[in-house]
Parts: sequence; structure tokens; C-alpha cells
Amino acid sequence: MSLLKIQNLSKSFEDKKAISHITFTLEKGEILAILGESGSGKTTLLHLIGALHEPDSGTLLLEDKRISPPSEKLIAGHPDIKLVRQDYGLFPNISLRENIAYELRYYEENYRNKRVDKLLKLSGLEKVQSHLPREVSGGEQQRAVIAKAIAEQPKLLLLDEPFSHLDAVNKRRLKIEILRLIKAEEVSCIFVTHDVSDAYGMADRLAVMRKGKILQLATPQQIYQAPINQYVAEITGEVNVIAQDLQQKIGLPNTTGTFLRPEQIAVAATSTIRAKVMGIKFLGNYYEVLLKTEGYELKMFSFEPLPINEEIGIAIRPKV
Repeated sequence: MSLLKIQNLSKSFEDKKAISHITFTLEKGEILAILGESGSGKTTLLHLIGALHEPDSGTLLLEDKRISPPSEKLIAGHPDIKLVRQDYGLFPNISLRENIAYELRYYEENYRNKRVDKLLKLSGLEKVQSHLPREVSGGEQQRAVIAKAIAEQPKLLLLDEPFSHLDAVNKRRLKIEILRLIKAEEVSCIFVTHDVSDAYGMADRLAVMRKGKILQLATPQQIYQAPINQYVAEITGEVNVIAQDLQQKIGLPNTTGTFLRPEQIAVAATSTIRAKVMGIKFLGNYYEVLLKTEGYELKMFSFEPLPINEEIGIAIRPKV
């Protein structure tokens, strides 16, 4: 049985369609990333799932039970669904431990203390548990927020841009720590992001949204290797969009399609496909090389710098 089922969900604000006929399911223990630009409707979708917005049409089921909309409740929301917003939402004048314990204030004291101890350990916050939110890093604040959200063991955790305030180092660390925390607690998770790198290595599946619609939903690897259109190809990574006449001129195999990832292009000295090196950028552990062939520009990745203006042979690798 799927944990969450969404069927034909739609929502408008002042005659502007925010969400349009969205349908998908989420399995127990699954992590789903929703990728899209600002204004694509991804945050509105989270709020609909969390019973914080009223849908215009469609059905939302959690374990085959209808998720009641705000109009049918005194307080909006769902007890088994927790939403973590972009602003951290911690009480500023109490410690991290007290923030987490607040969610369990109606529980027996012994259970509350044991549960908070477990969450602090899982989230790596034991050493800073007595600190105020302003006294810890952004990554530690975010971990505390998530520990607070799952304190009552919800069935579904919703994260709105969980990495948007963090630098690259803290983002990498937090991804690992959140993944460990979610898996340890066996909670399902949907998070939204505008940066596809947040999804890689963390999400089981990826949904690409644009203008209120899901364009493609599959594993991150499947979408990266076989994007359904140019928008999906470009938002999920660097890509060369190959014109039809160029495909014929350089003899691209049918398996490559019209989208060619830079890592599919390789230097091949004996190849009949010739290209001129027009520019090169150092990007840390690899170089981005701008090539020109048959009047078209292509990007490729290389672990070695290539001389500018030199003509080289290139070969096209099939998708892995």
C-alpha cells in the first residue's frame, strides 16, 4: 500500500493556476525531490499535501484515508504530516533541546526525555543541545528543526527548500545527516528545491515541475539520462541540445537522442569527427571545454586541460 496518493490535484489563486492536475504516489520510506524554478508551484504543492491550503479539485489520501482540507478543521494541518518551512521556526530564547522537547510537551516526562535524547544523538546535536539557536550554525539549526518536526513520529515529512540558506560545505554535510535521520526514523519525505544537486545522492525519485505541472517523474538517474524535453534536460544538468543536421553530420547514434551530456563527449585522436577548442574553464575536479564543430558549439568535460585553438578528434559515448 502506498503511503500517499495524489489524484488530479489542482489549485488556483485569483484565476492563476498554481497546481494543475497533478497525480502521483509516494511509497513508505521513500524520499521524493520536487525540482522547479521559483513560481513553478512546488511550495504550493507541499502546502496542499500538508492540508494547509484548500485544493480546488482532486483527492489526497494518506494510507488510503482522505486528508481533510483546512475548511473542515479548526486548525489547518494533519497530525501525521509535518512541514518544515524555509525559515527555521525555532523559538529563539530557549535551547535546542527545549525546542525539540516542546513538541512532546503533552507526553509523559520519562518518554519525552528518552525521545529527545534519541533525536539529539541521531541529529548529531548532543554537544550543542544547551545552546540557543543563534549560537549554533545554520546546518545545526536546520537539523534541530527537522528533529523537532519528527519528534512525534509523523508518517510524512515535508521540507521546503531545506538547503537554501546553507553554504556548499554545510549543504553536503546536512544532506548526509538528514538522509541518515530520515532513514533511521523510517519516515517518508518530500522536499522541494530549485537546485538539482540537492536531489542527487538523496532522493529515491525526482519530479520536475514547471508552471504547476509535473513534467517528468522517475529516478534521478533516469531523468538525467533520458529527459523528456529541453527544459527537463537543462534544469537537471549541463546539456548540449543537438540540432538535427548536426546529428547527421557527426553521425550520432540513435541512442543519444537530441540531448547530449558533456561527459558523453570524449577526446579520440583517430576520430573523423573534428572539433576546435574554443575555450576552457577550470571547475575544480574537471575542466569544462567549449568546442566548435560543423558550425555548432558543444560543451565537454575533461580531466586534463586542452590547448585553446587546437583541433581535436572527438567521439560520442553512449548513455550509461
